Amino acid sequence: MIPICKKEAQIEAAQREGTTMIRDLFINFCLLSTFLFFGDMAYGRLRALLKPKPWMLNVMYGIGLGFFGVLQLIFTFEMPNGMLLDFRQLSIMVAAGVGGPWAAVIAAALIGTGRVLIAGGFTPASMLGLVATLLTIAFVLPAFLVRGSFRFQWTLASVLTTLLAAGLLLFRLGDSALTLIALLGALQTAGCVFTYQMIVHLRSTRRIQDTLKQDIEHDFLTGLYNSRGFESRYRMALASKSPFALLLLDIDHFKKVNDTYGHPAGDAVLEQLGKLIREHVRKIGCASRKGGEEFAVILRPCDAKWAIDQADKLRRQIEQTPFLLPDGRLIPITISIGIGLYPRFAEGELIERTDRALYQAKQEGRNRGVLAG
Repeated sequence: MIPICKKEAQIEAAQREGTTMIRDLFINFCLLSTFLFFGDMAYGRLRALLKPKPWMLNVMYGIGLGFFGVLQLIFTFEMPNGMLLDFRQLSIMVAAGVGGPWAAVIAAALIGTGRVLIAGGFTPASMLGLVATLLTIAFVLPAFLVRGSFRFQWTLASVLTTLLAAGLLLFRLGDSALTLIALLGALQTAGCVFTYQMIVHLRSTRRIQDTLKQDIEHDFLTGLYNSRGFESRYRMALASKSPFALLLLDIDHFKKVNDTYGHPAGDAVLEQLGKLIREHVRKIGCASRKGGEEFAVILRPCDAKWAIDQADKLRRQIEQTPFLLPDGRLIPITISIGIGLYPRFAEGELIERTDRALYQAKQEGRNRGVLAG
């Protein structure tokens, strides 16, 4: 066996320490990116399914990022001198940046509690961790309350938390650890840049997805749901097993509008009618343009009398509203409505029976609603 000199052994040990630190740092980055990715996915699902209020989302941000900060305390990485470090401050920064002040406070409270529990009580190490968490909140919140772009706010918070971490290390280790403090600053900066880029990428992706969904499910002229959007909402209403009303609306003599005033005038009428319908049903259901001059409205939950009343209110509002054409002229518009009820009619016949009621309204003279029987 060939003997290894002391210097070579020291070099080998330093290389092992460096490799271990890089590995642990990589694990922290993997945890961070995984949490941000799946957290953003969960946010999208919750927003679509539950439609929670903004404050509820902010609370969920705080709780989620708080527990992730505790996870970061468990998966720390070791510095060359044996000191254990983590990126818990990034969890607080993300909470403040995307969820606001209360989300950051909730995250910090959970992280502080987790630090005490992991340490087995109020030890010198846990107390130092609590102080660091409180100071992080004190440094981060003002950064995100300053007016400016998210990039500016994030940069300011990054600089402040990096200075804070350097100051705490300097207090604990003294001037002899300046190299270590510089290394920590580099790691902290890398973590902040990495997290910022992840957040920006996820936000951009979510905006693109929202835009695509909006375009796929909405009619470009009226802003209402299109046939695809109507089918989705109709299936959701059926799946709920709750009573609802289906209204099928058709503009009376719409072909005459196009023939007399031109297709731009017809588009203007459709656009204004879509706005009227949307405003009327905004709090009581959803509306769609199925095609041409035909519209559909889902009202839920409701009974026959309420559905008839709402249909008649909408019909009278449209009858009493003058429609402005591109050339400045005003014309009257009326609609005919077929009204169908679920579960009076089963899924397979509801649309057909409602369509028959619409046809009957037209046959009886138009500008009226008929309940499917």
